Amino acid sequence: MWVRDKQAMGLRREFLEDLMTLKRLGALDQARRVIEIGSQQLGDSFLASTDLLDQTYQIFGRPRVELGSPSGADFASTAPPSKLFWTSVGFDYATVDYDGHRESIPLDLNTDQVPAKLRQQFDLVVNTGTTEHIANQAQAFRIIHDLTRIGGVMFHEVPAGSGNHGLINYTPKFFLLLHKQNDYEQVYMRERTDDDMFIRVALRKRLNREFVTPLDVPPEVMPLKYRQPWRTIRRIARLP
Repeated sequence: MWVRDKQAMGLRREFLEDLMTLKRLGALDQARRVIEIGSQQLGDSFLASTDLLDQTYQIFGRPRVELGSPSGADFASTAPPSKLFWTSVGFDYATVDYDGHRESIPLDLNTDQVPAKLRQQFDLVVNTGTTEHIANQAQAFRIIHDLTRIGGVMFHEVPAGSGNHGLINYTPKFFLLLHKQNDYEQVYMRERTDDDMFIRVALRKRLNREFVTPLDVPPEVMPLKYRQPWRTIRRIARLP
């Protein structure tokens, strides 16, 4: 995600906690292919978390590899890309970004469509601090939906009240309507706290259906395509 003090995109310590939670909940059983929304680097708090890194490699049953050291002030030019981390825990890795840097697949989240060869190809789609920089939210979340295979997990770590960062700040209600109106399964949600101004939520894609852009209107005037019976919504865990 966007590391606020260094103005670069990087995974945080908290992401290791979330990844292990997904693994323990069984949400990543048989998962092999991951794609990042926005090409990420490994943030200083991630690289310094030797305790959580040890636990992560253990839970994935993989030997620990050297990922690099915290980069300090020159984060953007020196922090290691996240690819080595993903491949070292057993995933086939890909990433999309608007300019194709760091071996990413060029894709503009505002305007582009997912190429046919990438549709429903990924077990885990990771949006850590990217979509808040996109004006066209409907298209950004449609791309995430289209990349995810049936049964795959979409993970979001996005700001919820972080001042002048990005274009968008999210609410729990946004993700409630996103998962309800698309008939996703909510694996878990961690809402923002005073110490961490981010929402972290994991959703599982259940059905082969076109993406529905969330709409927030009273139930009595809700168009039919947005209505999903509550009995179809399964929530595995709600975390603080």
